[in-house]
Amino acid sequence: MKNILSAAAFAAIIAFPGVAGAQDLPQSVTGLGLTDIQVRERANAEPRHVRGTLPSGTRVKVDLDRNGEIEEIEARGNGLFPIGEIVSIVPQAVLDSPTWPADARLEQIEFKRGGRIEIEGRLADGREFEAEFSADGTVLEFERD
Repeated sequence: MKNILSAAAFAAIIAFPGVAGAQDLPQSVTGLGLTDIQVRERANAEPRHVRGTLPSGTRVKVDLDRNGEIEEIEARGNGLFPIGEIVSIVPQAVLDSPTWPADARLEQIEFKRGGRIEIEGRLADGREFEAEFSADGTVLEFERD
């Protein structure tokens, strides 16, 4: 019986990689609704890279800083994710900016020092874009192809 239980536990670990580490993720990450979570630990036991699937089905990599704050979310492969899936981690002042592309699909979002946010992806009309916002929602850059 002991061998059966051990085999079942081993099978669960293989079937759901990262589940144990996923419990220790910050709210900013768990609030994204990721599934199929895999956590890549560093030597100091703090999560640094989290891979998972957003509700839209897009596979993403989430990079965390040493304080567990999100530094970047990047779509894997050639994927794009709806910008609406990450609004929970964007400051309200940025979301309220008239230039915020609420209907865009993103390749990545980066959180920089001083509260700056950089995003890149495709607008609703399919054009590629890159944008940067300050923490107070001011548009610092907005380039379209």
